[in-house]
Amino acid sequence: MAQSAIFLSGEILKRAKEQNIEISNMSLQKLLFIANGLYLAKNGAPLIQEPIEVWPYGPVIKSVYQEFKAYGNSAIKQIPLSYSINQQKELDKATDDVIEFALEIAKNLNAIQLSNWTHLPESPWTEAKKNNEKEISNDLMINYFKKFVNKPISE
Repeated sequence: MAQSAIFLSGEILKRAKEQNIEISNMSLQKLLFIANGLYLAKNGAPLIQEPIEVWPYGPVIKSVYQEFKAYGNSAIKQIPLSYSINQQKELDKATDDVIEFALEIAKNLNAIQLSNWTHLPESPWTEAKKNNEKEISNDLMINYFKKFVNKPISE
């Protein structure tokens, strides 16, 4: 079930803090992009309610950018208030699994490496940018990420 990008950001940041993983706004954007792509490819529906926009330097969820832009390139230190209010939400297994996968990636790749990955020649962001699209379509995401998955996460 699609969730608010701010809520998912809060969940990622909460778990990252528990695991001593530093997350910047840029790395959070890329982790949400990856999680959404994998979720789409495995489940046929988006993880994130908001569109992922095509910005000059990569895929961006505007609400997340606005929420955390004050941190610049620094690690985000505070979980959004709206997450704290909604923290009682129960995540389904598929959502939980893609968030855990995103955190595993965050342990191994910094923001620049994540950004480089999202800019690969066949990536959804690159394709959407080449086509002068303002948002990255679910179809582009599914077509790209399906090569990384072979069965639904929830199985």
